[in-house]
Amino acid sequence: MGFSFANLRLAPLALVVLLVGATQPPTTVSIHGTHPKVGFTFVPAIATWNGYQPTAALAELLHKLHPDLVRIPIYWDSVAPSSGSLDFGEVDALLATVTASNAHHPAHPTQVILVAGVRNLAWPEVHLPTWVETGTTLDLAQITASSSYLAYLEETFQHYATSPLLYAWQVENEPLDSTNDQLGDIALGGTTVAGELGLLKRIDPFHRAIVTTYNSASLGLDMQATSGLSWLYELLPGPKPAGHPKPALLLGDVLGLDVYVDTPSTPLADASVTERIGWKAVSLAYWADQALQEGKEL
Repeated sequence: MGFSFANLRLAPLALVVLLVGATQPPTTVSIHGTHPKVGFTFVPAIATWNGYQPTAALAELLHKLHPDLVRIPIYWDSVAPSSGSLDFGEVDALLATVTASNAHHPAHPTQVILVAGVRNLAWPEVHLPTWVETGTTLDLAQITASSSYLAYLEETFQHYATSPLLYAWQVENEPLDSTNDQLGDIALGGTTVAGELGLLKRIDPFHRAIVTTYNSASLGLDMQATSGLSWLYELLPGPKPAGHPKPALLLGDVLGLDVYVDTPSTPLADASVTERIGWKAVSLAYWADQALQEGKEL
């Protein structure tokens, strides 16, 4: 998920309870790496819902903010009007807007992260063309194995692999996590995500691939999930780990960590904003260091 204007979807987080014998998080973690790049996510539909023409809205944001990066979704339902055709016109227009903005700011050009996949940014999380037959139960494993879906991914990767604006790809959005009460289990297995990453790398071996997830309220819970005693923690009462930061890190070149501070399952009455931000600062430092050790990024 990502921000676009005021758009924010909430995902469940757990409160930290220090269990006897639980691994304690470090109080400080060293951070190494390059200077962070700053930007925003742009979802065309949200611009439209708020009365804006998407390219005009994007142009205004670029003019005012001069971001390093803009994350742009390539929705299957937006580019596939039928099962036998693909039309990238809407996304091409957004990239042309970025190119035009860069012409006015050659010293500080903006690049893009393109998000491809059936699990994509913003509600309803799963974005299917109307012509896809889902039956009574949504079976994403079957859908993502279909020839039409694989053609969408393949042609998307081919279409934008050589774009001078491309900074990185994001494959799916929070694909390992199942967070949608209405749609049921929408998690994609690691094997499915690995297959899509393999397809991407065969077409574009040069750009990095991001895999996103969220994590627990505190680093202590994240470390429980990766502990050899994780099976025991599952049996004990109290909060449980959330998200899949370690598997997502191992799958992609870059771990995209969606940081949630306040959610329905962890109301602010349980812990202050300051305390929660402190938890997240520690977990971000830890996962940045874990990424560095794997030769990857956060």
